[in-house]
Amino acid sequence: MRNRALLSLLAALWLSALAAVPASADEGWVITSFHSDIHIAADSTLAISEDIRVDFGSLQKQGIFRTIPTRYRYDDTHDRYYELTVGSVSDGSRPVPYTESVVEDNEVIKIGDPNVLISGPHRYVIGYKVAGAMNSFAEHDELFWNVDGALWPVPKQKVSASVFIPSGSYQRAACYEGPSGSIESCTSDNTASAVNYVSTRELGSGEQMSVVTGLNKGAVNVPAPLLEARKRQFPQDAFDVNPLTVGVGLLLLIAGVGLIVRFWL
Repeated sequence: MRNRALLSLLAALWLSALAAVPASADEGWVITSFHSDIHIAADSTLAISEDIRVDFGSLQKQGIFRTIPTRYRYDDTHDRYYELTVGSVSDGSRPVPYTESVVEDNEVIKIGDPNVLISGPHRYVIGYKVAGAMNSFAEHDELFWNVDGALWPVPKQKVSASVFIPSGSYQRAACYEGPSGSIESCTSDNTASAVNYVSTRELGSGEQMSVVTGLNKGAVNVPAPLLEARKRQFPQDAFDVNPLTVGVGLLLLIAGVGLIVRFWL
């Protein structure tokens, strides 16, 4: 009887863990094209214009959410953050209603009229500026930028970007596509004042394109990164090794062992 109770407990825990894993989203629409123009100013501020083409098909939608990460773990005690300012959202010719919010470590731009349902192809052009994104190294300065983001619940048929740089400052470029951390290459080419990047395939939900643009040292003025004390988050920070997590872990271990022993005896 006790063995059966123990097995039931383990099964319940397993099912709970499975329920906590989000299922792959399939919302029935597609991003047909995502292009970003990124201008690096002399003070290293980024002026970004994103041209997003979508097709909702026969679905009735209000619009889209553009989610842009603005805060990252820098080290054990600091987070690095970017200052992002939205300037405009349009359909390429007319303004489109939008609202902004901050959700966890992301700037979320909700785009569309909440009182109007739309279907079929639509275009969204988002203009914004970012401060604090450039990186300074001993022999060069560098932009590492996630172009489209991995938080879209739908596939992107094509992703591309053009990074505009001071003339003659180009040093290197790299392009990666796929899930976070992927080293799968996408294509890049450059002129004296721009670097162009293009995905090589459709990017599925949860995939993204990231680009690296290296400049000659001193081509732009790169200030120190913007840092703040780390914001602790669950569950990822629950596994940091520190006196609190070690103590809690030991208590949970003792309680778990006691529970198992009780069922077996």
